[in-house]
Amino acid sequence: AAWAEHQYHDLLLRSPEAEPARRYLEQRQITAESVEKFHLGFSPLNGDWLLDQAGGTPERAKILETIGILTRSAAGSRLFDRFRGRVLFSIRDAQNRPIALSGRLLPDVNINSPAKYVNSRETPLFTKNQQLYGLDVAREAIRKSHTALVMEGYTDVIVAHQHGFDNVVAVMGT
Repeated sequence: AAWAEHQYHDLLLRSPEAEPARRYLEQRQITAESVEKFHLGFSPLNGDWLLDQAGGTPERAKILETIGILTRSAAGSRLFDRFRGRVLFSIRDAQNRPIALSGRLLPDVNINSPAKYVNSRETPLFTKNQQLYGLDVAREAIRKSHTALVMEGYTDVIVAHQHGFDNVVAVMGT
C-alpha cells in the first residue's frame, strides 16, 4: 500500500499527465504543503499504469488486487486500476500507515463512471466504518484538546488543517 501511495503521489507531483489533478487541487485551494502532508496522488486514465510500474508479475498483481487497488473487469479476465482518472486521497491508520485510497473523479476527465468518489474495497488492511480520514495527522491535536471536529469531506479536512484546525477528521462516506 505504501509503495502504491508513493507511485501515485510522485505521478501527481511530476507528470504532465497529472495537470488536471493539480488544477483541481489548486481550485480547491489545497496547498503544496497539504499535498505532501496528506500524501495526495493521481491515477492516470491508463488502467494498466500501476501494474506496469509494479513490473506486471502475477504475484504483484495479486497483492495490488488484495489491497483493493486493482479490480477485475466484469468478465473477471482483466485486472485494471480501480482509481483511474482520479485525484487520490491516502487513507492512513492512526499509526500513519497507508491502508487504502479514495479517488475523486476529476471534472475534466472523460470516463464512464457514475461514482464521483471511489474507495478501496474492504480488505485485510481497511474496514471503512472503522477509519476516520486524517486521524493520522489529527491524533496528537485531538489528544491534547480532548476534542475532535468531524467533517464530511476529505478536502474539508485538508483545508481546515491549512487554517490551523489540527483536530479535524472526516467520516469515510456519508
